[in-house]
Amino acid sequence: MNDIAIESGLVWLGADERYASGLLYIRGGRVDYVGEHRPDVVPPGTPRLDATGHAVLPGLVDCHVHLTTNSVTDRVLASDVFRGQKTGPEKLLHGYRNSLRALRAGFTSLRCMGHRGVGEVELSDMVDQGLMVGPNLVVAPWWITMTNGHGDLFYPPYTQRREWDTADGVDACRQMVRLQARSGADFIKVMASGGMSKGEQPHWPNYSVAELTAIVDEAHDMDLRVAAHAVSLEGIRRSLEAGVDSIEHGSYLDEECAAHMARHGTFLVPTMAFNDWCQREGTTRGLSAAGVERLRDAHDRTIEAFAIARAAGVKIAMGTDSSGTLCPFGAHHRELELYVQHGMSVSEALTTATATASDLLDRRDLGSLRIGAMGDALVVDEKVLGDITRLRTGIKNVVRAGQDVTDYLSESAQMLQLDYR
Repeated sequence: MNDIAIESGLVWLGADERYASGLLYIRGGRVDYVGEHRPDVVPPGTPRLDATGHAVLPGLVDCHVHLTTNSVTDRVLASDVFRGQKTGPEKLLHGYRNSLRALRAGFTSLRCMGHRGVGEVELSDMVDQGLMVGPNLVVAPWWITMTNGHGDLFYPPYTQRREWDTADGVDACRQMVRLQARSGADFIKVMASGGMSKGEQPHWPNYSVAELTAIVDEAHDMDLRVAAHAVSLEGIRRSLEAGVDSIEHGSYLDEECAAHMARHGTFLVPTMAFNDWCQREGTTRGLSAAGVERLRDAHDRTIEAFAIARAAGVKIAMGTDSSGTLCPFGAHHRELELYVQHGMSVSEALTTATATASDLLDRRDLGSLRIGAMGDALVVDEKVLGDITRLRTGIKNVVRAGQDVTDYLSESAQMLQLDYR
């Protein structure tokens, strides 16, 4: 039935809305009641979860993950080798392990930057149908990238290229959006600048304004939002001129672009955790010392860009860039810790992973405890609301679509040797 009542906890609905001794009643997998405790709300026989001394939060949302990447965090495998040598089914199984890690960490929804032909759309459908336990998956089936662009250079030279691995020119870009929509896309991901792959530089722009505009126009015609990987300032500028919905990373954002984003409601997904992991532990996670140094400037500029965006009033949605060994699944809390470290209150940080994330996804039923929302909730140490680092170890229960999946995840952790640090 997917019914549950979570009672007597501090129910957190947002920065200025909470119930000190609240009740959350989920019926049929959806929120049916949230508010002060009332004895007449919950029917007899409904499973109950006592949250006394704890806080009740909406399930959290990570808006930028690479799900189908290496899940064996103690066995370093370079990302390009994993992509080039593992089969689609292997990648999907790694992705499912990663999804359980995220769920155990309290992230009940993931916005996935997909890999072509791996099966993330199908995995999302299986979870939605209740056939598998997992987080909600909001999926771009694969990225749109130009020849010699960031996504193209994700793959090693020995990898055989296929039709539509890349798209060059306005017409090809437009057709790529249509192909992805037909493949079940929830949103479109485009590479609008270089990155850190071998053979490229992050300051390189990818795609012309005309190509990006074709992608955005086509996507918006089908009610699909567009996420632009844009590290360089020129990549950000072109993306904003084309009308993308979110800037992913945005490391070299300046005040002018931030003001544009604030005026037009463009979201920033900072992905600070990825750079943080690389700087702190990169050489033990598959990067050379030179590789860590190459990332240092982008790391420092991402922190500056975060401050610029906040000062301008840009909407910030939480995203980690979780990806294989370099930024492990299950450690999503680190992104929120960095937001607090660099100026946000705990409530502001939590809002990036709840209400703002919901707005970015255009999914009012995720990241929320409003009536009718997906019945995803966390019971956590109440001290989390004053100290975000408590989220690391302070999760008591994870409720997914009205089912308490805590025991399932604990058993899976032992069986699969999952690491939730």
